[in-house]
Amino acid sequence: MRTLRRILLGLAVLVAAVFAIAYLDGLTLPVNHVATVTGTVAAPPAKVFALITNISGAPNWRHAVKSVTVLPSDAGRDHWTENLAHGQTMTFLATRTEAPTRRDVLLDLATPSYGGTWTYLLVPGPTPDTTILTITETGFIRPPLYRFMMHHVLGLTYNLNQYLTDVRAAAPTL
Repeated sequence: MRTLRRILLGLAVLVAAVFAIAYLDGLTLPVNHVATVTGTVAAPPAKVFALITNISGAPNWRHAVKSVTVLPSDAGRDHWTENLAHGQTMTFLATRTEAPTRRDVLLDLATPSYGGTWTYLLVPGPTPDTTILTITETGFIRPPLYRFMMHHVLGLTYNLNQYLTDVRAAAPTL
């Protein structure tokens, strides 16, 4: 019984030390960041732009989106809430739309721990009927443990890469 207690205490101390190190490391990481991904999509810019601006259609091609609630327009700008597969909801506002080349989308949360904007730039690709899509996140992550996870475990481009993968998978159906 005494040995089991020592093992459990040792494990508890080890877990606490790991969390403390991750927290302290997170404190040293910058709150603000810029991350970019670029890839070629097998569809022309107008079709890719139509895909990414069709808010209500996102659950059909984005694997992480369960449903979308389109909110009333904000001064003519698209405004919506995504209900994600893991139970989280996120509200977005399109702050700039220039068809078919640019879209800026703001994560619109009242008291965010993280957030920022995604800028989508679309240019004709190297061959006809292709698009070079560049997505840049200009964001912030306030909690030190979140910063640690995004910098060292998932990577700052994790969500951007998943979005690009989803766009590429949907492109053949456009």
